Amino acid sequence: MAKSQQQSRLRRLLVVESARIMADEGVVDFRVAKEKAARRLGVGGDAQQGWPSNAEIEEELLSRLQLFHGEIHSAELRQLREQALQAMHWLTEFQPRLTGSVLSGTATRHAAITLHLFADTPESVLFFLMDQQIAYEEAWQRLHYGDAPARDYPSLKLNYASADLLLVLFDLDEDRRSPASPVDGKPLRRATLGQVQKLLAEPLTNPV
Repeated sequence: MAKSQQQSRLRRLLVVESARIMADEGVVDFRVAKEKAARRLGVGGDAQQGWPSNAEIEEELLSRLQLFHGEIHSAELRQLREQALQAMHWLTEFQPRLTGSVLSGTATRHAAITLHLFADTPESVLFFLMDQQIAYEEAWQRLHYGDAPARDYPSLKLNYASADLLLVLFDLDEDRRSPASPVDGKPLRRATLGQVQKLLAEPLTNPV
C-alpha cells in the first residue's frame, strides 16, 4: 500500500475512533478524543500533523449519534435544549446565548450547556448567583477572534435545575461579534432565547 494511502486510511481510523470515544465515552474535548484514539491505534505523537480536523470528527460524530443512538440521542438532546431554555429564562437579564454542542446537535448526556452572558461587569453575574444561593466554580475560557491573539474570558461552572452549565462572561458590547469556533474556526454560532424556543418547536431531524 502506498504511503499516501496508508496516511489516508490512518486519518480515517482516527476520525472514526475519535468520534466513537466522544459518542460512547462522554469525552467532550476534541484534542483529548484524538489523543486517546491515537494511543489506542498505536499512532505516535510525532504524527500529529496528519491528524484529522475537529470538523471532520464532528461530522462523523453527528453521523454516529444518528446511526447508533437514534431516538435516545434525540431525546437526550431535546432534554438538554429544554434545560438550556429554562436556564436562559433564569438568566434573561444577561442576554444569554446558547452555543456549543447543545446547539449544534452533537451533545450527549455528558455535555454541559454552554451559555454566553453579557454584563457590565462579571461581578454582576456573581452577585446574581449569590443572591440565588447558587454555588459555582470560577474558571477561564480561552477564545480567539480571527488572527488576533487569544483572550481569556471569565467563566463559571455550576448546576442549575439538574443541568450542568458553563457560563462564559462577556462585556455588554461584545454581543455582536462571535469568537471563533473550535471546530472550524468560523464565527461561533450563538442562539438567543427566542431562537432556542423556535428550535424546540421544530421536529428534531437535523442539527442547527
